[in-house]
Amino acid sequence: MNDLKRSKRKMHNKQMSAIKNTCEQEATVEIDELDRGCKHKNNTNNDNLEQTQPISQGKNCHPKHEHETCHPKHEHEICECECVCECKKPSCEPCEPCQVESDTCVANPCAGDQCCDGLRPSFSTKNASPVAIEADRIFDSVQFQIFTDATGPNGETLFFDFDVVEVDGSVPTTGLANVVIDEVCMNFSSLEVVPGIPTVEDFEVTEIEDNAPCDTVFEYAVCPERNATCCAQNRGQSLSYKERGLTVIANDLVLELRGHCGCTKIVALAFPAVKKMGGQLCRVDSVEFRFNTLAARICCPSSGRAFKLRQDYQVALTVDCISKAFISAEDCCGCDCDCFELTIPSGIDLIACVEETVSVLVSDQLVVLGVSGGVTPRVVDTFANVCNFPSCGSN
Repeated sequence: MNDLKRSKRKMHNKQMSAIKNTCEQEATVEIDELDRGCKHKNNTNNDNLEQTQPISQGKNCHPKHEHETCHPKHEHEICECECVCECKKPSCEPCEPCQVESDTCVANPCAGDQCCDGLRPSFSTKNASPVAIEADRIFDSVQFQIFTDATGPNGETLFFDFDVVEVDGSVPTTGLANVVIDEVCMNFSSLEVVPGIPTVEDFEVTEIEDNAPCDTVFEYAVCPERNATCCAQNRGQSLSYKERGLTVIANDLVLELRGHCGCTKIVALAFPAVKKMGGQLCRVDSVEFRFNTLAARICCPSSGRAFKLRQDYQVALTVDCISKAFISAEDCCGCDCDCFELTIPSGIDLIACVEETVSVLVSDQLVVLGVSGGVTPRVVDTFANVCNFPSCGSN
């Protein structure tokens, strides 16, 4: 949304007065009469026939003289349309669209369904055998489901500056008119997750650099201490996990409000802003979502073995209920266009919903029951995908 116009846009009301419509209709009739180019037959006068026919195929069907038109002189005359004519509003029946006859057609290989299913191998214990592998085993996992309101940069109170960009219909010129917001569309360039500082009891926690596969996944190495009591029972130890300072940043955020005022459709843009000295709104490029401290008990190995702590985030934006909105006409400083102002007294509550999964991963040597060569890959025959020769007779 970087290309969105930052200054207020002045909208033209699409309903014009009756006098203005009449003038435009008269002007349109004069232009349309010059652009019509349908041939017609006239067996009574060859001279008139020559004047009303197009000059040549492939050119606009204009009459030879300005006072002449392409209309038939009598109602019983027959119009003949050709696809080469550029008739905007023909006086006879519209021409049939030109069609191309093809002998060979092929389907677009990229036009298929965009969804797919992963491998689903079949498994039977009859041909299975124990296989030794080394992998990260999930020792424990907890999930936080949290949400919070948006703020401006540095935690400032967030406001929105509105621009009405489309009014399809009439709006009262005086006073306030009620507007019902039907839907809110959120546009942003990126959602940046800034993880907080995780702690596991008082053990050493070190971030693993360049080991996370995505921007929303963060991994840490934890060096715990041995718990003799839990280890003797062959059980894990319960530890306190905390995360302070989790922040989500939405960059280049702009909300698109779509609503209606009676039968009039209205579209407005809401730009995040903060108030400066004197109460003036100043637009900002990003908004922040700051979360409180997250805390939970997690189960970790009691033997003192190091483990990996993984934080995986899923983020979604939404808005709370917008109960009332009003639109009013503004003075455009003598311009011939219509200007409108949208007001939402209760403001907009922008919310970020976060689903964070914290997992304790232990590198372990495991013995699993598996089948050697149990996965059958899909065969990609490039020749058959490109060339498809039809067969005649028997296959």
